[in-house]
Amino acid sequence: MSTHKLLNVIGLVTIVSVIIYFMAYNHEYSKDKIISGLIFYLAATVIYFLFVYLYHKSKQGQKLVLYGLGIITLILIFLILG
Repeated sequence: MSTHKLLNVIGLVTIVSVIIYFMAYNHEYSKDKIISGLIFYLAATVIYFLFVYLYHKSKQGQKLVLYGLGIITLILIFLILG
């Protein structure tokens, strides 16, 4: 199995497991928290698949993924420290 296919399988398993988790534990969360959690995971999964696609597309895509991950890291550090 190629790395590209493996990363896609990991992404699909992740989103399916998150959906199953929210279905199994829906009694512990309010409807708003479930919706916001699913939206967050769907957005994160879209970014993940976009980065996997761009990384395997070309060398320029690899640089774009590196810069994108750097920006995400800086945002997370800012949110943690801010």
